[in-house]
Amino acid sequence: MTGNRPLEVLLAGAEPILMGVLNVTPDSFSDGGLVSAGGVQEVRAIQRGLELQRQGAAIIDVGGEASSFHRPGIHPIPPDEQICRVVPIIRGLRRSAAGERLWLSIDTRSAVVARAALHAGADIINDISAGTQDGEMFALAAEHRCPIILMHHRPEAPGIMPEPYCDVVGEVRRYLLARAVAAMAQGVKRERIVLDPGLGFGKTVEDNWKLLGGVAEFVGTGYPVALGASRKRFLTAITGEPVSTPGGPGLLVSAVPGATATQVHWHARDLATALVTVLAAACGVRVHRVHNVALAAQALAVVRAAGA
Repeated sequence: MTGNRPLEVLLAGAEPILMGVLNVTPDSFSDGGLVSAGGVQEVRAIQRGLELQRQGAAIIDVGGEASSFHRPGIHPIPPDEQICRVVPIIRGLRRSAAGERLWLSIDTRSAVVARAALHAGADIINDISAGTQDGEMFALAAEHRCPIILMHHRPEAPGIMPEPYCDVVGEVRRYLLARAVAAMAQGVKRERIVLDPGLGFGKTVEDNWKLLGGVAEFVGTGYPVALGASRKRFLTAITGEPVSTPGGPGLLVSAVPGATATQVHWHARDLATALVTVLAAACGVRVHRVHNVALAAQALAVVRAAGA
């Protein structure tokens, strides 16, 4: 374990930071079952994490629980099972990346899981519940002096479309600021708090686009901002592309070996994700959580080369 690095080091410089998604689950919405803990799959998961690093990810976000609870059949995963999924991968990545600049993030709502991950070598807590699911999360982050990402998440019922917000930017911004205050009240330093507006979590298509259009309001809070637009339904819904049929255009993206037709379909959204990444980075968003790191890195490189 290399020790937790302060957030100000992670966010040093003006360049956007790519966070590569590594879901160690059988049921994540776009890459479920591609990698997991145990045997050959565990080796594949570690290799995938290192591949994301080579492609340009400074952070690898490891998760052992699918968070799309609005989908039928998706249920919370007990902490012990999450630990069995994520800890071997985090340890393996930490060993393999020894001496290299790589941050590891644990994507969980459970302080029990987060503690095990931090002891295994994780550096950052990524909590989609912003500390509301587990009352010990903020104290844990303070104890370990580690960065914590606080995300806005409105619960969804399976098969029921969420109600649109009256003022989605204002409501989400106020919620996140309140959660940041709650975290600081339990000892988390302000400079270690990152805000995430939670694209796709309990928002309508229009809500998501309004959040993107108003992302400067979150940047203006002075907290670093993270964004997880990658492969979300709203990216293609606005273009009229079917969102439930496998196949679809896969521009600039090749299929993942061993992926099913449905999984390949998600890659059709990677081009839109890369474009959103560029636009959000221009607005000051610092951390970009993406599945296709290579394409996002290429898009950012083009903008840098053009001097935009």
